[in-house]
Amino acid sequence: MRTGIAVRRAGDRHSAPHWRAVLEARWRIRLQEVTELSVAYHAAAAGSAAAGDPQARQLLGRAVAARQRLADTEDALGRLAAGGFGRCEQCMGPISGKLLNAVPESRYCAACACSAAGAVPALASTPAPAGRR
Repeated sequence: MRTGIAVRRAGDRHSAPHWRAVLEARWRIRLQEVTELSVAYHAAAAGSAAAGDPQARQLLGRAVAARQRLADTEDALGRLAAGGFGRCEQCMGPISGKLLNAVPESRYCAACACSAAGAVPALASTPAPAGRR
């Protein structure tokens, strides 16, 4: 079985240590974002008498989205540790360096992401193929 990026030379810009550093930096940023949004949401919810306060709802939505990004980063770190980082979870082919550079948390190659979405995915997100996640 072929493994992902982790098998590349240590000096390679796309080696496991490179991606670990990138993903850990993103994890720290995302954790801070989740924390700040959660604190802001709880402050807004506590200060609002109305159950459906628009500001609190907006903060909650942002906090949930930030938590998903954090989970995606944690999943990518897990794939890196297991040797599957950089491999498509559907076809097991390599994920392009261009896509990984744009979205290191990518789970799917561009072809599998496109076939699932029926279109070319934006580099900012990698949708899961049907039946995944």
